[in-house]
Amino acid sequence: MGVSIKQIAEIAGVSRGTVDRALNDRPGIKPEVKKHVLEIADSLGYRSNRAGKLLGLHKAPMSIGIQMPSEGNDFFEAITAGQRQAGSELGDFGLRLYWRTMKGFSARRQAQQIDELIEEGVQAIALVPIDHQIIHEKLAELARKNIPVITFNTDIADSDRICYVGNDYLKSGATAAGLLGRLADGREWRVLVLTGSVSMLGHNQRIHGFHSTIKEHYSNIKVVDIFETEDDDDKAYQICREFLSPAAAAGGRSVELPADAIYLTAGGTAGCCKAVIEAGLAGVIKIISFDRTPSMEQYLADRVITASIEQEPYLQGYLPVKMLFDYLLDNTRPPACSWTRNEIVISENMNQSARFTEK
Repeated sequence: MGVSIKQIAEIAGVSRGTVDRALNDRPGIKPEVKKHVLEIADSLGYRSNRAGKLLGLHKAPMSIGIQMPSEGNDFFEAITAGQRQAGSELGDFGLRLYWRTMKGFSARRQAQQIDELIEEGVQAIALVPIDHQIIHEKLAELARKNIPVITFNTDIADSDRICYVGNDYLKSGATAAGLLGRLADGREWRVLVLTGSVSMLGHNQRIHGFHSTIKEHYSNIKVVDIFETEDDDDKAYQICREFLSPAAAAGGRSVELPADAIYLTAGGTAGCCKAVIEAGLAGVIKIISFDRTPSMEQYLADRVITASIEQEPYLQGYLPVKMLFDYLLDNTRPPACSWTRNEIVISENMNQSARFTEK
């Protein structure tokens, strides 16, 4: 007769639910308890699930590489926290994580760092991809080598990745348009758009979702210009300072504003806010942004930022590591897309929503 979950639970001194979570690698169990349960299951000859494979990882450790264009962008702090948490939970089973990061959006640099991770011996890669032919080709090469890739935070069109974890950028762009449409309340409004990079699919989709929605529902809103900030606060500051210079030079005298609102699809929000404050236009020009980084929190509290749209960055870090672990362990294939939620943050509710949540 085979070993039952009840028998394992009695010997381990835990509930059957705890045994089930350990054997099936489900959340809600401490790593040391999971290890204890798996060791008992293995000693009893329990082999109808993942227990043996998980224990076997001590002899043949698993490694996952992570590449992100995160340098100089504090949005990625929450993502990194999620990655480290997943790594900590799975570390008892021999999982090792290797990081490569860069500043900006160079496809060649990203491809080089992917190659560095492969040289380190990683068996899978979690990637914030640049939407460029070089990266398309690199992902195809990894697929030929049977190295699975999960993209997160932003996707890459028609690629060989096995899953995307992150925001639905078309919907988040539409959400931003809906916010500005309601604020404008039928008035003719001009909007300056600041994006991170035209090389990032997600940034482009946020513009497309915004454009489509104002065209269909808010024809009173017009986009006056679009600039790239490269997710850099200094560059965003210089762009906004120059754009707002006629209003700033007026020194409080009545002058037509160059824009009624600023829509930021990515990073550079703190630099934009600084320029708006220096121009004396805080609260006058409405700012719609994304996420809630440490550098943005005071601007939200002071209502310089009218509203920001969060996208669960902690999960964007945590889930790809967990999914790749499961895939490498027993070929558990994740869904093609795992969407994270949009949550509108304003000064009145920002203290009710943690910037990220430890699991």
